[in-house]
Amino acid sequence: MPSSKQKSSYFYGSMKILHRIFPFLLLVYHLVFAWIGFRYILTNGGDAQRYWFLGQDLAHASWSDFLKPGTDVVKFLTFPLVKFFHLPFWSGFLLFSLISFAGALILYRTLMRIAGSNVKLQVLAMVLMLLPNLHFWTSLIGKEALILIPLTVFCAELSRKRYFSVLLIISVLAVAVIRPHVAFVLALTYVLALLLTFPLSLKRKAMVLGGLAVLTALFAWLLTSLQDFSGGFQRVFQKYEAHIRHFKTTDGYVPLDAYPLPAKLFTFYFRPQPVERSGLFYHVVSTENLVLLLIAGFALWYGLRYFAELRSRLLFVFPLLFMTALGLMYVYAYANYGIIMRTRVMAMPFFAALLVEVFGVAVNEAGASKRGPRQ
Repeated sequence: MPSSKQKSSYFYGSMKILHRIFPFLLLVYHLVFAWIGFRYILTNGGDAQRYWFLGQDLAHASWSDFLKPGTDVVKFLTFPLVKFFHLPFWSGFLLFSLISFAGALILYRTLMRIAGSNVKLQVLAMVLMLLPNLHFWTSLIGKEALILIPLTVFCAELSRKRYFSVLLIISVLAVAVIRPHVAFVLALTYVLALLLTFPLSLKRKAMVLGGLAVLTALFAWLLTSLQDFSGGFQRVFQKYEAHIRHFKTTDGYVPLDAYPLPAKLFTFYFRPQPVERSGLFYHVVSTENLVLLLIAGFALWYGLRYFAELRSRLLFVFPLLFMTALGLMYVYAYANYGIIMRTRVMAMPFFAALLVEVFGVAVNEAGASKRGPRQ
């Protein structure tokens, strides 16, 4: 019968092997969703058909027509593949899955970096990487696959403590090209998190705030080039109301407009839960939401317990601010489970980093208490 030391050696050896092969398993797992996404769109329809120009006459269209921010970023990528190379529809799902896998791999390595040598945290990171919602929506032809890379690069730079790197700034600009309003939320919450957690000199604070002002002007220009906001906030509210009216006619409607704010945010990140909806799609999603809710529940408990330590950590403060702001931006307009789950993908890199960071602090603090005070 093997001793406990032999069992421990065997376990850690198995973890090393798993750690080596996990990226390859993750690639296979991720590509499975390319096929699932392709079949789903064929059955239910979706934006992917529009991005691949199905049923559209491109005879008089030019590649330069799509050299614009927003939705046209996707069309700029797909246009030559459709018009010049005549690639089939299914190949778009494969291509976008391969693009988004780069983001998934960056996220995995970031989570493992945060986890360090702790095996339990490594297992948590792997579990978070296997949650299907992230893989499904980024396997479709669309903006989610493209925006995942700059978001995960941003997260990776934070984990490396490169708080003012060129790569971090480029990632924000890349997000702005795809979704200017998300880039604004990203930049704003990041600056707030820096001011709350990082010891900045008065000169550095002025530089950071000045940079935010410049970026805000850029994001506003990009956003107004995509949408008509001539009516100011009234125009925004009208768009929100139009969204709600439309979603009331859909099967995935959820009455977010009738919920108080805490329930709106809870719905955005953790619903539907099991038994709320029927059908295979909702069963898978609700199971993931239940798992995520349980993990987040433990993280909340540890977060409150070790708040004194966590409040000075950027990987704790920034994800909380970003997730709250992102939720606030969308919960007043997106009253549909499918849209909510797709939009939530943008928060998941930071949500996952937050969870691993909280459990990491809990493990370290528990270990320190067991060792007792230094002599």
